[in-house]
Amino acid sequence: MKLIIEETDIIPGYDMENISPKGEMLFFDIETTGLKKETTQIYLIGCGYFNEKGNFEIRQWLANSASDERAVLEEFLDFASDYKVLVHFNGDGFDIPYVEYKAEYYGFGPSLTRFESVDIYKLIKPYKKFFGLDRMNQTSVERFLKIERRDKMNGGILIPYYYEYERTGDPECERLLLLHNNDDIRGMLHLSDMLSYADMFAGKFCVRDPKAPAAVFENTCILEYTLRSPVPVPVLYEGDGLMIAAEGDLLQVNLKIFEGEARIPIANVEDYYYLPEEDRVIHKDVAEFVDRKFRRKATAKNCFLKKGGSFIAVPDEMLSGVSAGPGGKCYIPDRKGKLRPCVEIDRITHAQAEELCTLSGLILNKL
Repeated sequence: MKLIIEETDIIPGYDMENISPKGEMLFFDIETTGLKKETTQIYLIGCGYFNEKGNFEIRQWLANSASDERAVLEEFLDFASDYKVLVHFNGDGFDIPYVEYKAEYYGFGPSLTRFESVDIYKLIKPYKKFFGLDRMNQTSVERFLKIERRDKMNGGILIPYYYEYERTGDPECERLLLLHNNDDIRGMLHLSDMLSYADMFAGKFCVRDPKAPAAVFENTCILEYTLRSPVPVPVLYEGDGLMIAAEGDLLQVNLKIFEGEARIPIANVEDYYYLPEEDRVIHKDVAEFVDRKFRRKATAKNCFLKKGGSFIAVPDEMLSGVSAGPGGKCYIPDRKGKLRPCVEIDRITHAQAEELCTLSGLILNKL
């Protein structure tokens, strides 16, 4: 078995203290001779951590032969025992179950279950459409972030190189194996910059200018926020009635304004009658004075009050946790006549902008 230690000068763009103290975090990645843990082996484990000087250091354990697998695993687990948080890319799906299986096989017992797991892949996967990516593997995300890799191979291609290294000790094979894993660990620290977007989707931003919380231009409500974590690459998303753009620490959310009448549902439908000719409802105490041929029992579809004003349409189920303004929860018809939830706006006060800030966070979370 070989141990390689390298101190780097990599500086992450994302503030890792948002996750946990740097000294508690361990980035890790494994290389194996196949996907099926029962019949393949770990031949290389790499990890990254912040050393006592605050620099990002990479440590790799390389098996010289299949018989070194136990030693590689034992050395890694012993080193990892000083840490509390594991950071990885899709490690919940592959690396951690693989290591757990091997640890149990060698009698080490549960090894990684005590760690807090931060899977960058799982945190950003739901927003693949937002990023315009066809795939969310590490190489695709690195390309999105414009990260240049020195290594040009993938793990599957390198398996024969390991067998050649095991057989002959070829230094070029060793270099390629270590380089690939080293780039994965380096890349993982860069990939942590994607957590800036995860923070954005989680609503971790605030109104940018309390004195001018919003602007209205051509039936569009323009909201500007300051992101807690600046994004590394500008992004733009346009959907039904909204536009979202983020660059640096600026998040702009444009919401289409509907001018007209919104409908406010009435809960106790059984207490109301509907007047078809007037398209309105009246309480049953008043309805008894109206001729029967001009009234009928109200239903959920027509039992509502009308309110004129300016409204912002929001995606379905967006009003949970957010009030709909002075008139309560209300709905407006879209171009197809389908009712959509909305919030009422008049003058955008700072308090209302804060509420729309929460709403914007909910919208981002539903993309």
